[in-house]
Amino acid sequence: MSASRRRRGRRARTALTLRLALAAGVLALPRPLTAQVVERSGEEPQADFDLSNVVGAAREAQARFERRRVGHLPVSIGSSPGACDEHVGRFCTRYSEGEWYPKPEATEIVEMRAALLTTLDSLQALDPSSDWIFGQRVWYRAEAGDWNGALDAAEACGPVEPWWCSALRGFAHHGSGRYPEAEAAFDEMLSRMEPERAERWSTPRWPLDGEARELLEDEARSAGASRPLLARLWALADPLWLVPGNDRRSEHFARWTVTELRDRARNPFLISWGSDLSQLTVRHGWEIGWERSAGRTALDGDDVIGHKHPEGRDYMPRGSALRAPWAATADDLQADRNRPRSLYAPAYAPVLLPMAGQLATFPRVGGAVVVATHPLPPDTTLHADHDHPRPWMDPADQAVLEDRFGLYLMSVEAGQGTPRREVTGQGPAQGALALRVDPGEYVVSAERWSPAGRIAGRLRLGLVVRPAVEDVASLSDLILLRPEPGAGGPAVLEDALDRALPGRSLVRGEPFAIGWEVAGLGFRPETLHFELSIEPAGRGLLRRVGDFLRLTQRPRPLGLEWEEPAPGEPGHDFHYLVVDLPDLQVGRYRLVLTLRAPEREEVLSGVEVEILDPR
Repeated sequence: MSASRRRRGRRARTALTLRLALAAGVLALPRPLTAQVVERSGEEPQADFDLSNVVGAAREAQARFERRRVGHLPVSIGSSPGACDEHVGRFCTRYSEGEWYPKPEATEIVEMRAALLTTLDSLQALDPSSDWIFGQRVWYRAEAGDWNGALDAAEACGPVEPWWCSALRGFAHHGSGRYPEAEAAFDEMLSRMEPERAERWSTPRWPLDGEARELLEDEARSAGASRPLLARLWALADPLWLVPGNDRRSEHFARWTVTELRDRARNPFLISWGSDLSQLTVRHGWEIGWERSAGRTALDGDDVIGHKHPEGRDYMPRGSALRAPWAATADDLQADRNRPRSLYAPAYAPVLLPMAGQLATFPRVGGAVVVATHPLPPDTTLHADHDHPRPWMDPADQAVLEDRFGLYLMSVEAGQGTPRREVTGQGPAQGALALRVDPGEYVVSAERWSPAGRIAGRLRLGLVVRPAVEDVASLSDLILLRPEPGAGGPAVLEDALDRALPGRSLVRGEPFAIGWEVAGLGFRPETLHFELSIEPAGRGLLRRVGDFLRLTQRPRPLGLEWEEPAPGEPGHDFHYLVVDLPDLQVGRYRLVLTLRAPEREEVLSGVEVEILDPR
């Protein structure tokens, strides 16, 4: 996802068109995406410093670099501004990254940046207290991909504002992928800031929809130092709970740090910084590549095009999910690319896709067991099958890391903050993970991450856990399983977990099994009547009305019925059934299990499945 931004209006006697492709900025990109490092030969460019104005000399050197950079940017052929999707101040935004992908910088830009850093380092020695020079020395090292050098520079902060030292350390830690250290530095920064700036940086407004913004602003006015809603927002925005730290939160503060760095500095657009650029940077991050294209007339200047990450997604939760996370659907908490309010691509997994796994709850007296599978989604993104490098997907230092997977439940009950229960693993794995939890309201997240592939899958949604009640019949969700060879099958849920199918897709003509639990019974002898039916899913409203009025002939669902005695003692009883549907056509269906018993209410449980062609 991306966007093109075009500056509105004219400057002086020439029209300067600015377009910025927007997608999520990445702070810690894989090594091949960093600027190409070239050894410089020959003499270093010499600069004459006005020692009476050291900061002025530094500003002139920085402005000269940015002016000269534009002349060495690659030329984009056939680029046109197009229609605006959104106006932000002087900029026209268009969400269309297209075929662009990051390429190495021109050797001339690499050499000019190195010369600028030499100059800035020399001038900092003459004025150690200059916040501005200090920030630029960190920024240009980071822009070149030298995050360790940026961190070294940030650690040697000298006699500058303490909060600014912390901000630049957090920025460099984040770019290096050290997210817990980045959060600690940014928390220190907030404690050292004046309260007004700390509140402005802490509470995201631009990246959120109207409802979420209103909820946080109401909390800021009434909650004082306690901000449970803000903590909930960042927990929901965190891309993967598998990865230590909250990189979406530290990304937010890193973006604010960049707006401070660039506010009083020259930029490749060659216009003054303004609130529009601050908003767009906080929402979408900063540029990872630049181009220029010729103006439309001889009087126009060149367009300067800044590109963000091609795989940016919106990880910030909607207001409805923030208000009632236990009721959030998977769509509500999916990393969105459709007209996003903000964009981000985690460096460790720029491609993070919805995971089509199974999620099932098994109520028991006093609590429940939550079960989830964790299949890694296939890479279906735009550039996946393109015949060009994808440097953001290069494994780099993640190549030696094994796949990781996890199941998490975050409590959202009032007064409990955001504690999480978890079960995790790593390496090649099939089957399902299970967690025993108390009754309550949760957000559940099933995750799978391939560090070597820089791809991840996630199924995250709200969940209300209700326990089974003694002497009240209850059915668990249905879980799809691989059939057990030979007679019999698993006797308890825990023994069935390693046979769980990755998702809810079945191959036409191949048998499968289902598992479920019955709970709340065993207090008296009785006979249970089960019925399993399957019928096409997704019948439209008109068809359902026609069925009700008997104007259409509704297909008779396939069915299977049987009886068995209730459990002999109170508890939970696992059931296993092999199903063979050889004549079922390709499509989506709903499996429904019904439990009836004399003098008890009917209980149903269902699951939607997809039948695939074996070819």
